[in-house]
Amino acid sequence: MINMLTNKTNNEPLLSELVSFFTALSDRTRLEIVLFLIKKGEASVQDIANNLGKSQSLISHHLSCLKNCGVVNVDKKGKYSIYIISNKEVKEIIDLAINHVSSYSKSILSCDILREENSEK
Repeated sequence: MINMLTNKTNNEPLLSELVSFFTALSDRTRLEIVLFLIKKGEASVQDIANNLGKSQSLISHHLSCLKNCGVVNVDKKGKYSIYIISNKEVKEIIDLAINHVSSYSKSILSCDILREENSEK
């Protein structure tokens, strides 16, 4: 997979897609939704909203983004929309990220550059 990046002369489309994908996962509420769905397996908007203590409209908004970015899929079950993580690769990315931050927690939390960028938002 990494060879895709090194073999291309114009990485801009791939870079734009990667930035969008990681931006989708970098929002706190969206990441909470992803972690909840990984743990629970599947859930309705109402179930997610109740468990995260957030409004249904906010959760629906974030689920729409996650669906557009290929992170979650939706199944219709009667009048309910049931959300699930789209594939094993998404779960693996989250598992790898959890392992990484476990190893680098102190340095990640003390990164002045990230702190500065977050304060500018």
